[in-house]
Amino acid sequence: MAIDDKPTVVILQQMKKDLDGDIDRDLRNATTAGVLALIPGVGAAIQSLLDGKARQNVERRWVQLFADLHERIEEIHDSIPDDTYYGSEEFQTLLALAYQQLLTTHDREKLKMLADALANSGSATFQEDDKEEYVHILRDLSVRDIQVLLLAEYMGSREFLMSGARGKLAEEDLCHLSRLIGLGLVVETSVPDPDGRITRRRFRTSYAGNRFLVFINIATKGDKSVR
Repeated sequence: MAIDDKPTVVILQQMKKDLDGDIDRDLRNATTAGVLALIPGVGAAIQSLLDGKARQNVERRWVQLFADLHERIEEIHDSIPDDTYYGSEEFQTLLALAYQQLLTTHDREKLKMLADALANSGSATFQEDDKEEYVHILRDLSVRDIQVLLLAEYMGSREFLMSGARGKLAEEDLCHLSRLIGLGLVVETSVPDPDGRITRRRFRTSYAGNRFLVFINIATKGDKSVR
């Protein structure tokens, strides 16, 4: 039976068995390419990992991150107490975390925040902050999470109604708020109406949330000391 006549699942099962013996050889043989061709869309993505395209994409992100990092360091140079920080073991740890993000994120906006965060980690403003924790948080948040955090910061402690009206949070943003609350970036309070029938929910950015926004170089109405 030719490879095209076998069910894809059978071929994949056989491949897995074969790969236990020699993964390097089997991932590069023609049979693998044939199997991947049987998987619409996904096959092409997997093949890109094998033929070097994915590695090239990561390298391009790496170069762009360093370009953004250099630009931000130049912008805040006067607030950097010690240039040697960027050669320190602490910074190398943050850089390693950033590299892991490059493997899993292609969003240009998110990667720019990452570069700005790395640069800001060397400023006097964040000498006492847990910068490694900030970078971990940035890796875990989506761009929409950060947009909701920024909205909560601008609206302060004013009430958020669950609607799509301008200046109010939509219902679909509740999942983002839940994640932000869990990370300690947003604080929720409940305020009952005078008639006691409806409980209004209020969300505001915590102190840590505000500091985080400044760390990733997102404009806020709070701390602007590194701007």
